[in-house]
Amino acid sequence: MLHRNAIRAYQQAEQDFFVDGADAHGLVEILYRELISALERAEAAIAAKDYALRAQEVTRALTIIYVLGSSLDFEKGGEVAVSLGQFYEWARVNVIEASRVASAERLETVRKAVADIADAWRSIANRAE
Repeated sequence: MLHRNAIRAYQQAEQDFFVDGADAHGLVEILYRELISALERAEAAIAAKDYALRAQEVTRALTIIYVLGSSLDFEKGGEVAVSLGQFYEWARVNVIEASRVASAERLETVRKAVADIADAWRSIANRAE
Protein backbone atom coordinates (compact mmCIF):
# COMPACT_ATOMS: atom_id res chain seq x y z
CA MET A 1 0.00 0.00 0.00
CA LEU A 2 1.19 3.52 -0.71
CA HIS A 3 1.32 4.66 2.89
CA ARG A 4 3.66 1.78 3.75
CA ASN A 5 6.03 2.91 1.01
CA ALA A 6 5.97 6.43 2.41
CA ILE A 7 6.61 5.17 5.94
CA ARG A 8 9.51 3.05 4.73
CA ALA A 9 10.92 6.01 2.84
CA TYR A 10 10.80 8.16 5.96
CA GLN A 11 12.46 5.47 8.03
CA GLN A 12 15.26 5.06 5.50
CA ALA A 13 15.85 8.72 4.79
CA GLU A 14 18.58 10.66 6.48
CA GLN A 15 17.36 13.07 9.13
CA ASP A 16 19.29 16.05 7.80
CA PHE A 17 17.54 15.84 4.46
CA PHE A 18 14.11 16.42 5.95
CA VAL A 19 14.81 18.82 8.73
CA ASP A 20 16.03 22.21 7.62
CA GLY A 21 15.04 23.48 11.03
CA ALA A 22 12.74 22.64 13.88
CA ASP A 23 10.15 25.10 12.63
CA ALA A 24 9.68 23.40 9.25
CA HIS A 25 9.55 19.96 10.84
CA GLY A 26 7.16 21.17 13.51
CA LEU A 27 4.88 22.72 10.92
CA VAL A 28 4.52 19.42 9.08
CA GLU A 29 3.79 17.70 12.38
CA ILE A 30 1.08 20.27 13.12
CA LEU A 31 -0.41 19.75 9.64
CA TYR A 32 -0.58 16.00 10.21
CA ARG A 33 -2.22 16.50 13.59
CA GLU A 34 -4.76 18.91 12.12
CA LEU A 35 -5.46 16.58 9.20
CA ILE A 36 -6.15 13.70 11.57
CA SER A 37 -8.47 15.92 13.62
CA ALA A 38 -10.34 17.12 10.55
CA LEU A 39 -10.84 13.54 9.40
CA GLU A 40 -12.11 12.53 12.86
CA ARG A 41 -14.59 15.41 12.84
CA ALA A 42 -15.71 14.52 9.30
CA GLU A 43 -16.28 10.92 10.41
CA ALA A 44 -18.39 12.14 13.35
CA ALA A 45 -20.31 14.51 11.06
CA ILE A 46 -21.17 11.63 8.74
CA ALA A 47 -22.42 9.58 11.68
CA ALA A 48 -24.50 12.54 12.89
CA LYS A 49 -25.74 13.33 9.36
CA ASP A 50 -24.40 16.87 9.80
CA TYR A 51 -23.83 17.73 6.16
CA ALA A 52 -22.54 21.25 6.76
CA LEU A 53 -19.91 20.07 9.25
CA ARG A 54 -18.95 17.19 6.95
CA ALA A 55 -18.39 19.62 4.08
CA GLN A 56 -16.40 21.97 6.31
CA GLU A 57 -14.12 19.25 7.67
CA VAL A 58 -13.64 17.53 4.31
CA THR A 59 -12.67 20.89 2.82
CA ARG A 60 -10.24 21.42 5.70
CA ALA A 61 -8.74 17.95 5.21
CA LEU A 62 -8.36 18.45 1.45
CA THR A 63 -6.70 21.82 2.00
CA ILE A 64 -4.17 20.29 4.38
CA ILE A 65 -3.50 17.42 1.97
CA TYR A 66 -2.92 20.00 -0.77
CA VAL A 67 -0.48 21.96 1.42
CA LEU A 68 1.43 18.82 2.35
CA GLY A 69 1.64 17.72 -1.28
CA SER A 70 2.64 21.12 -2.60
CA SER A 71 5.45 21.35 -0.05
CA LEU A 72 7.25 18.31 -1.50
CA ASP A 73 10.57 18.98 -3.22
CA PHE A 74 10.77 16.37 -5.96
CA GLU A 75 14.29 17.41 -6.99
CA LYS A 76 15.82 16.93 -3.56
CA GLY A 77 13.32 14.40 -2.28
CA GLY A 78 13.64 11.79 -4.99
CA GLU A 79 11.91 8.52 -4.16
CA VAL A 80 10.66 9.80 -0.80
CA ALA A 81 8.91 12.78 -2.38
CA VAL A 82 7.41 10.58 -5.09
CA SER A 83 6.08 8.10 -2.51
CA LEU A 84 4.60 10.88 -0.42
CA GLY A 85 3.12 12.55 -3.50
CA GLN A 86 1.41 9.28 -4.41
CA PHE A 87 0.19 8.86 -0.86
CA TYR A 88 -1.27 12.38 -0.74
CA GLU A 89 -3.03 11.78 -4.06
CA TRP A 90 -4.45 8.50 -2.71
CA ALA A 91 -5.62 10.31 0.44
CA ARG A 92 -7.20 13.13 -1.60
CA VAL A 93 -9.12 10.77 -3.86
CA ASN A 94 -10.34 8.69 -0.92
CA VAL A 95 -11.44 11.70 1.12
CA ILE A 96 -13.44 13.00 -1.83
CA GLU A 97 -15.03 9.62 -2.46
CA ALA A 98 -15.74 9.07 1.23
CA SER A 99 -17.53 12.39 1.37
CA ARG A 100 -19.45 11.67 -1.81
CA VAL A 101 -20.83 8.38 -0.53
CA ALA A 102 -20.89 9.41 3.17
CA SER A 103 -18.48 6.65 4.23
CA ALA A 104 -17.06 7.16 7.71
CA GLU A 105 -15.22 3.86 7.27
CA ARG A 106 -13.35 5.14 4.24
CA LEU A 107 -12.39 8.31 6.11
CA GLU A 108 -11.18 6.15 8.98
CA THR A 109 -8.94 4.22 6.58
CA VAL A 110 -7.39 7.49 5.38
CA ARG A 111 -7.07 8.79 8.94
CA LYS A 112 -5.26 5.65 10.09
CA ALA A 113 -2.88 5.81 7.12
CA VAL A 114 -2.15 9.48 7.85
CA ALA A 115 -1.55 8.61 11.50
CA ASP A 116 1.03 6.01 10.39
CA ILE A 117 2.80 8.64 8.27
CA ALA A 118 2.64 11.15 11.13
CA ASP A 119 4.23 8.60 13.48
CA ALA A 120 7.04 8.07 10.98
CA TRP A 121 7.50 11.83 10.70
CA ARG A 122 7.68 12.18 14.50
CA SER A 123 10.26 9.38 14.66
CA ILE A 124 12.57 11.47 12.50
CA ALA A 125 12.42 14.27 15.07
CA ASN A 126 12.99 11.79 17.88
CA ARG A 127 16.14 10.47 16.17
CA ALA A 128 17.42 14.02 15.72
CA GLU A 129 17.23 14.74 19.46
